[in-house]
Amino acid sequence: MKPRELCEKAWQEIAGNFPDFNIISKGQTLKKTSKNKDLTYEIHFQANRNNYECSVEFIPHIAIYSKGMKKANINNGFVFGGEIGALLGRTPFKWWQLAGASYKYTVEEISGLIREYIIPIFDEFEDKETNIDNIINGKPIVHNLLYYVYYFGGKDKAEKYFNKILKEDKFKNKYISFYNKLKEMSEEEISQVSNEFNGAGLIQFAYLNGLKIEE
Repeated sequence: MKPRELCEKAWQEIAGNFPDFNIISKGQTLKKTSKNKDLTYEIHFQANRNNYECSVEFIPHIAIYSKGMKKANINNGFVFGGEIGALLGRTPFKWWQLAGASYKYTVEEISGLIREYIIPIFDEFEDKETNIDNIINGKPIVHNLLYYVYYFGGKDKAEKYFNKILKEDKFKNKYISFYNKLKEMSEEEISQVSNEFNGAGLIQFAYLNGLKIEE
């Protein structure tokens, strides 16, 4: 069996464990819509471009998108996501092997991880108010969730989460310095520096939407 065919066989076998999801591209992507029809929950399997007969690997990713946020031009609709290893606090960008005897183990392991950890994450987003409160009061901080909190929870909650990010992030001083720098710029100048460094876009968003830094 060719590497791509083996991947597709495994993905469809994994997908068969989650009948609530729509199967796209021969199992490479699984999608489900939230009860309120705004959010899309996605599981995507990335094949290793160097796959060959003796080594067939892939990485699972998840993503949550919001139609409302996309329409409002907020973070291109992206709410939350990443590759499964980093999200679960395991080895980042770990490749799962399908060749040989690894096939059965990998299919079972990925199915188990999705069932035990990923589905509950998706379920948390079904209750926006509770989820937003948990995000604000929980750990770890996730930059992208500021856009979600702002759009669904409002300015006050977003400001609280923004200050939580500043308090806990190792680049706190850099972010505050950049925020203060924006005060001296016109909106046109601000739009040109949003990608100055990783995290600058987030600070720009916070400033332009009136999120204040606590003294």
